[in-house]
Amino acid sequence: MGLGIKKRTIVERLTAESSMNSGGVVRNLADLFNRRIESPSIRRILLAAVDSFSKTGFHAASTRDIARKAKLSPAAVYVHFHSKEELLYTVVTLMSEWVFDQVSAAARERGRPAERLRRVVQVHVASHAAMRTAMFVSNFEFHSLNAAQRKKILRYRDAIEKLFEDCIRAGCEDGSFHAADIGITKVAVVSLCVSVLNWFSPGGRLSPEQVGDYYADLVLSMLRADPT
Repeated sequence: MGLGIKKRTIVERLTAESSMNSGGVVRNLADLFNRRIESPSIRRILLAAVDSFSKTGFHAASTRDIARKAKLSPAAVYVHFHSKEELLYTVVTLMSEWVFDQVSAAARERGRPAERLRRVVQVHVASHAAMRTAMFVSNFEFHSLNAAQRKKILRYRDAIEKLFEDCIRAGCEDGSFHAADIGITKVAVVSLCVSVLNWFSPGGRLSPEQVGDYYADLVLSMLRADPT
């Protein structure tokens, strides 16, 4: 991952070997879990949990309902997860890791600051749109995690924001961007990207990638980027 974060016991226990994490385009949540989780039963539980948390909220969702959706017994859920909280934490961790991987890969590619920022914004927005339900749960049920869990997830979010800030700072230093306050600008840009969760629909006229391109244009316009 390149973040300097030691994998938590629960995620390390559930995540498959590296052969399961092969490259290629991840098309949906089931595809992502297929790549990262070895056990079919755990994949079904995670998919059912995302569905329940998104529809009723974390606190109203029950492990019995999650088990029913996964076509397993409630006892089977507890074989893999000690609690509903641990189940939420696993979902949020997997999604945070995945978004960080996508954004950091985009940031590592060579190019001028405007090119790098365009890629980072496009990938960040497209990732959130493509996985809207799971990312909605990860963002809006985040405060249901305990303090220690939130602290670990915030390390991913801070690292992602640092990638945005580095791109913006590089553009300001070479004169291609104009921002009076880089810190505030970074927060505004990241907030704009995450806002796609409030409205995107997979049945809409734009694909996640097209929405990402549109947001990238908005961000570069906001920074008054040099069109050359």
